[in-house]
Amino acid sequence: MNILHKTLILALGLAAHSGGLAQEGQDPAANLTLEDLRTFTEVFNQARSHYVEEISERALLRAAIEGMVMQLDPWSEFMDAEEFRNFEDSSEGRYGGIGVRLEVRERRIFIEAVLPDSPAQQAGILAGDRLLAIDGQAVRGRRLSESMDALLGEPGTEISLRLQTPGQAARDLLLERAYVPVPSVYRKLVDQDVGAFQISHFTRHSHEELREGIEELQARLGRPLTGIILDLRGNPGGVVSPAVEIADGFLDQGLIVYTRSRYAPTRIEISARQGQWFTETPLVVLVDEQTASAAEVLAGALQDNDRATIIGSRTFGKGSIQSVLALRNGSALKLTTARYFTPSGRVIEDQGIEPDLILPPAPDSDEADPSLEPEPGIEAALRTIRGLRGDS
Repeated sequence: MNILHKTLILALGLAAHSGGLAQEGQDPAANLTLEDLRTFTEVFNQARSHYVEEISERALLRAAIEGMVMQLDPWSEFMDAEEFRNFEDSSEGRYGGIGVRLEVRERRIFIEAVLPDSPAQQAGILAGDRLLAIDGQAVRGRRLSESMDALLGEPGTEISLRLQTPGQAARDLLLERAYVPVPSVYRKLVDQDVGAFQISHFTRHSHEELREGIEELQARLGRPLTGIILDLRGNPGGVVSPAVEIADGFLDQGLIVYTRSRYAPTRIEISARQGQWFTETPLVVLVDEQTASAAEVLAGALQDNDRATIIGSRTFGKGSIQSVLALRNGSALKLTTARYFTPSGRVIEDQGIEPDLILPPAPDSDEADPSLEPEPGIEAALRTIRGLRGDS
């Protein structure tokens, strides 16, 4: 039995199970008809037989599935088994590799940094080492992105590297790739005792990273932070539950987010719990036109509860939930199943979050020396925090 026959049997079964084959007297636009299925069969066969290049039934079926999902909205997509595994790794904040960052200097590739507890660190690779070859292929003349891609792979697979520490002979190493964590929260102290936290995207652990970052800066200071800046500029979203946890951490009460959906698992209404992290510390959130999805949920919750001042430009406007529905063959369907609303009932989809304070665009690099000018977003956030603290 070929793929086409299996597909038709499945389609007939689904239609019959749902009462989906239109009967005489029913609205023909409401359900599939046998004629609809015959049309699909005819198109499938014509494409398979007469397309300019030979194409397999499996490729045609994949195209049919992708075409169906793409017609729904820009965010729904079909993922094959490998794409689904990569998606899961990204959601967990990890990738399969050796745990290094690369840089190019004078047309040569060097190890910029080695991540702690990574295969690279265990193998003795050092920051500053020059990378000469990957799996016997010289990196000279290759693009940095190609070399980076060559280092990635399934955990447990082996990779050979030739490296050279300055002043020493080249050496060959055989490493085994592993899951390497990718941080999503970057922290620094500004204005002596204000913590600035850039959240690049949301993984399932972003809320834990943020709380640990705040606690680490306070331990370094030996006292509480006098203000917190959440930098969500360029954050495309990701897993929404950590964004909700972060909102909860800064709120003691009030609604955080709710959804509307006909898919029961995504009908939610989440309110803040008492006794969370930092409910009094002055808080500013930086956003821009690339701030989207889970990042907009976080900004909207803090704004509607009068907990934070939002600074920047109107956000992207992606306020929908994509549920990931695993399929039997290891693939998955990422399907839009609900829309988010802020606590006050504002629609995020296509509307975005309007900042409390619009930040003028930063000057072009050829008009100002960035080493002399403070970063406009951080500077605006600091001025706001000083005002919230009542500094004279």
